[in-house]
Amino acid sequence: DRIPADGVVRAGRSTVDESSFTGEPLPVTKIPESEVAAGSINLNGTLTVEVRRPGGETAMGDIVRLVEEAQSREAPVQRLADQVSGHFTYGVIALSAATFVFWNLFGAHVLPTAIQYGGPVSLALQLSCSVLRKETSICCCLSMCPWLSHAYSYVGTSLGATRGLLLRGGNILEKFAMVNTVVFDKTGTLTIGRPVVTKVVTSGSLTDPNS
Repeated sequence: DRIPADGVVRAGRSTVDESSFTGEPLPVTKIPESEVAAGSINLNGTLTVEVRRPGGETAMGDIVRLVEEAQSREAPVQRLADQVSGHFTYGVIALSAATFVFWNLFGAHVLPTAIQYGGPVSLALQLSCSVLRKETSICCCLSMCPWLSHAYSYVGTSLGATRGLLLRGGNILEKFAMVNTVVFDKTGTLTIGRPVVTKVVTSGSLTDPNS
């Protein structure tokens, strides 16, 4: 069964599968004074464990907390989209107001043929509303960018967590685009936790120089 909490073995002897934490494919023997982690699997034998870190304080709880923090952390492109959409909104309002003022005060003198029905005020109001409507459609697209980027970041960190890859946030996902080399400093732990036979070497093949 799975070990429910982090603790120290006080009695018993067993082998525990810790591949989900360490990547080591072979089970580890646990004896008194050995540490065990919540989520690892007790394969055989009986262990009496003194709980040291229950519930959310366990190593598994720390991993869950890291994933949640990564999902709530904004990526740089997300913050940029927020800033651009915020400034763009004020710019649209200012442009619409400027359009109204121009056509209300100077439009009839600059282009009198444009006023066919109504007065300068109605034309100015119509044009300012047209500017506001067209620019608002663009602003809506910009306002959706932060939500879409957050959704992609959320999906990416969630999929990574289900596959054993912990990402600290959307900014890490952005940096992956520039990565061309990955270096691992722990030899023998890049496994799937299920050892298989890949080659059988007989005593005769050991003396064969071509083998």
